[in-house]
Amino acid sequence: MLTDAIKQQILSLAIQGKLTDQRPEDGTAEELYRSILAEKKRFIKAGKLKKEKPLPPIEEKDIPFDIPKNWKWVRLGEITLIERGGSPRPIKSYLTNSSDGINWIKIGDSDKDGKYICSTAEKIKPEAVTKSRRVNKGDLLLTNSMSYGRPYILKTDGCIHDGWLVVSQYLTVFVQDFLYYLLLSGCARTQFAQKAQGAVVKNLNIEKVSAAIFPLPPLPEQERIVEKLEAIMTALQDLETAQQRAQSIKLELRKSLLQEAIQGKLTDQRPEDGSAEELYRAILAEKKRLIKAGKLKKEKPLPPLEEKDIPFDIPENWKWVRLGEVGSFERGSGIKKTETVQEGLPCVRYGQLYTTFRTRFTEAVSYIPRPLFDVCKKAKCGDILMSLTGENNFDIALAVAYEGKDPLAIGGDMTRYTPCSVVPMYLVTVLNSGHGISCKSKLATGDIIVHISNDKLASIPIPLPPPAEQERIVAKLEELLPLCD
Repeated sequence: MLTDAIKQQILSLAIQGKLTDQRPEDGTAEELYRSILAEKKRFIKAGKLKKEKPLPPIEEKDIPFDIPKNWKWVRLGEITLIERGGSPRPIKSYLTNSSDGINWIKIGDSDKDGKYICSTAEKIKPEAVTKSRRVNKGDLLLTNSMSYGRPYILKTDGCIHDGWLVVSQYLTVFVQDFLYYLLLSGCARTQFAQKAQGAVVKNLNIEKVSAAIFPLPPLPEQERIVEKLEAIMTALQDLETAQQRAQSIKLELRKSLLQEAIQGKLTDQRPEDGSAEELYRAILAEKKRLIKAGKLKKEKPLPPLEEKDIPFDIPENWKWVRLGEVGSFERGSGIKKTETVQEGLPCVRYGQLYTTFRTRFTEAVSYIPRPLFDVCKKAKCGDILMSLTGENNFDIALAVAYEGKDPLAIGGDMTRYTPCSVVPMYLVTVLNSGHGISCKSKLATGDIIVHISNDKLASIPIPLPPPAEQERIVAKLEELLPLCD
């Protein structure tokens, strides 16, 4: 969303010292840095901290942007303690419901868009602590796999598994919330993306996070930056909520307009239009002629519509029909992505109905060579394309009208519906309305991958107006639907 880009811009300004003033009474980050190194040396001497391999000095080429004179560039591992979690195996044997159980902090306990981890779904037995990593309230956790580098502030104690890195402080060098925003910034993301390894699943490790460089302001300025950021982020969240509410209203308005359109409530019914019954009889006669001429396959008869099949009232000169009665279906043939070429003959693959076209289109964005084009099923101007495979019931068989001049090869998992004397965009309206979605959703099968067939699509009951009113409905929606964008 737009506010996500704004948030990153604000974070970038904040960690460059451009949101706050620099005050002489704050002291310098150099003083804070030296106090940390002295404290760290004391901890190592006392045996409370292991001596670490020295990190390389920061060179001019490492620095991504300018910072105020009283700030300092540091490597994160110099001034914080970074450790990896651990998972006792097998984890199931260590889970417990006992009151003395230790919070077992998993990635699933975090909110993708949240800032804190406040509670856990599971606990582990106290004896598992030695096989994991103990963390404390106030520590900062970083995901080190999957969506790597996402920070969270801990609001509870517990143990973490090896999907986490923990960043803790033995002396306060970072204000907790400032460190969170620092690790959420583009400065952190860029470095983590460069350092993450793995062909399929990217991972961070202690060494790479330790070597990342960040700007260090004096503590009082860190507090002022956090105060300023919190105020701005709250305002942006309010804006985002308002945007979401407006979008929701637009979606509801769109849904309402489509439904009213197919119930005859957006247009007037005119005697001179004739009746849908006349249209229906003409369509049946035309289909019979095409079948006799061998231009159309004879279809399996559809059951007559009963009272229970009718979901809402329509004008008197309209008629309820089944989709298969007023057009014909033909399934496409497979076109693999690897078979597409930069230049060739136009084709459409089923996924593009969702990602590229949505309701209507005139030109393809994919092409195939002539030999493959010649053996593929084709769509022509006025055909309606629908996907027979999808990820959910709501989107299955999204209807898209093809309005191009040239024949178009259609891929598999897609069907071509050719209307007979019915305005294509009117049928797209019906099939993508709440009524159409409800019918398709009930007829579809499958959980992870959802399927629907031509026979099931053919059985969908649709309200059929006279042709002239179909045109008026499409024109009215073209006038009103842009208000929902």
